[in-house]
Amino acid sequence: MPLSISSQTVHVWLAELSDFKSDMKALLAFLSPDEVMRAERFHFQLHQERFIISRGLLRRTLSLYTDIPPQEILFSYGLHGKPYLENNPNELQFNVSHSEGLAIFAITAQQEIGVDIQKIEPHFREDVARRFFSPDEYRELMTLTGETRIKGFYERWCRKEAMIKTLGQGVFMSLSEQYCVENIEVPDGYQGAIATVRPIENIIYKRMEPSSG
Repeated sequence: MPLSISSQTVHVWLAELSDFKSDMKALLAFLSPDEVMRAERFHFQLHQERFIISRGLLRRTLSLYTDIPPQEILFSYGLHGKPYLENNPNELQFNVSHSEGLAIFAITAQQEIGVDIQKIEPHFREDVARRFFSPDEYRELMTLTGETRIKGFYERWCRKEAMIKTLGQGVFMSLSEQYCVENIEVPDGYQGAIATVRPIENIIYKRMEPSSG
């Protein structure tokens, strides 16, 4: 029986991609021909492997909710590349984010969702903050110092990215619409957030394990 989920619940799946190298052949077999072509275009082997593993895990995870074999799942794409499920009677919604060797998948139903994860670098991205944050956000951030400012930057950046990804409209979309945004639990050294258009009541965390584990 497939996993069920409501519009008030979000399942957050976390995967350490290097754990799945021994599963890569099986995960590659899940990919569609166009996904295989995308993988082949990566210049570096590490990036190719991460794409194959992440995409295969996404298909494997969505299969748990749809009861559709991973290799038979069909995607359509929004204007800015946000993927959606075709043949989706349960109105399952999902979003994906990657940072370094981590992948995170957020899944809910009947409403749009966005997720973002970022590895926290040991420096403040003032150029990014000045360009993409509102004047009030920027001023508030500049009142902080040291590691608190760096942490504050990544928290705000993840929340903003999650909101942008909710409707898949690109980094310069208007953020005048109201969103429900939550920080999420991620490993030390990272920051993460999810955004939905309606309130959520539960966030359930799940960790992906390799088949050999």
